[in-house]
Amino acid sequence: MNLYLFFFNTQGIDVKSIGRIFVGICKCGAWGCFDEFNRLDEAVLSAVSMQIQVIQDSLRSRSGKTVLLGKQIDMDNNSGIFVTLNPAGKGYGGRSKLPDNLKQLFRPVAMTKPDNDLIAEVILYSEGFKDAKHLGRKLVSLFNLSRQLLSTQQHYDWGLRALKTVLKSCGSLLHSVKKQSIPIDNNKEVELVVKSARFNTMSKLTFSDCKRFDALLRDIFPNVRITEFEYEELKKALTDVFKEQKLVPNQIQLKKALEVYEQLRQRMGVVIVGPSGSGKSVLWRTLKEALIRTGKMVKTYVMNPKAIPRHQLLGHIDVDTREWTDGVLTAASRQVIKEPVDVQSWIVCDGDIDPEWVESLNSVLDDNRLLTMPSGDRIQFGPNVNFVFETDDLSCASPATISRMGMIFLSDEDTDVKGIVESWLSNESEDTRTQTETLINQYFYSAFEWILNRVKKASSSSLYGPMFGSIDEFLFGSKKIMIFLDFILFFSIK
Repeated sequence: MNLYLFFFNTQGIDVKSIGRIFVGICKCGAWGCFDEFNRLDEAVLSAVSMQIQVIQDSLRSRSGKTVLLGKQIDMDNNSGIFVTLNPAGKGYGGRSKLPDNLKQLFRPVAMTKPDNDLIAEVILYSEGFKDAKHLGRKLVSLFNLSRQLLSTQQHYDWGLRALKTVLKSCGSLLHSVKKQSIPIDNNKEVELVVKSARFNTMSKLTFSDCKRFDALLRDIFPNVRITEFEYEELKKALTDVFKEQKLVPNQIQLKKALEVYEQLRQRMGVVIVGPSGSGKSVLWRTLKEALIRTGKMVKTYVMNPKAIPRHQLLGHIDVDTREWTDGVLTAASRQVIKEPVDVQSWIVCDGDIDPEWVESLNSVLDDNRLLTMPSGDRIQFGPNVNFVFETDDLSCASPATISRMGMIFLSDEDTDVKGIVESWLSNESEDTRTQTETLINQYFYSAFEWILNRVKKASSSSLYGPMFGSIDEFLFGSKKIMIFLDFILFFSIK
């Protein structure tokens, strides 16, 4: 007996669309699993419950016939319907409570907390680690202590998905080391685990939490040499791109670009979080140019999900003709799957992350990499496709969304003030640069620090906006004062 399992994200589907899916399930004897089932509207849920009840009655009676959408169809008794859902509320937006008549049609199965120690041990063993039991327990302890001791941030995730990403990264590192014929002992295995845990976690931490996490690593893995990922060719290409675009090479920004690259290799979706003006767009654009320089093809599709209605973003079905119209995101999705495997495609969503639209991508961002549309079409993405999100805040994102994506956090503490000023000065002419630079070194930094300490709490933007405004105002005022002083000096001499 052949069994088929369908994962379906159900928001945006009407009664007729889901009825057609039920007809297909009943005819071929498939098992249909409807993911995020309670994201349907309450009115649709009530109507769907009537269709499910008809199917279940036919299964109980073994009649071989059932009536759906006003038509009698043949019924395969091997058919089955399952639903998965997260509870309404508790940080999960855009979800409805299941009606009582629908609850009675399903047998509830509560999920228990997984054994992370055992999961970590099995994955490390399967990746080739010899001391997997010991290392797995230490990694789980590191995540548990980080959850307890580090600050509480909306974009932090210390769950099983984050742990699995670190474990898979450990395996990739081990395989690359073995290819280089480097001997592997217990100390080398510990070093690789620490390297992976640090690189996959530090990218999402705040400035103060980075120091605490490093201290935790040294406590749990004492006397271990901490090393960084080495992408020498990509580093050189990034530095060249920075210089060509008249940007000052910054070690912190360079490290963030490498973290974006590493997360894109491991995750389907990557979120770059930071205040407006912190360099989120510059980060992925410079990385794209650097990858092209290293011989890779990268194509980007940029959109603002909050600038258009949901049906124009994800597509919709005409109620009268039942004709499907692609949205901006679904049209881009159809385009990227046509690209060759050696072409990297990034679908960039530059805007606020809202459960209204991002929850529809849950099945895309997890291991399934599958986008199912209300029309019944399914788009299977390959490993050469990534979703990149730019946002300044994740306060509205649900835990289900955050756990599926890699996080790159940009903070004001990472901002190099002198680097920004130097980049700004590079656009000045040679005649005025010397005088301008002298004024900035003498007065600007102390004045800017004085202003920042008094307006920092009231400002929601990054340092970049106030800094450029302060430079312009400072130089304009300073030049007026210098002209005035020269004017007085001229007349006093005469």
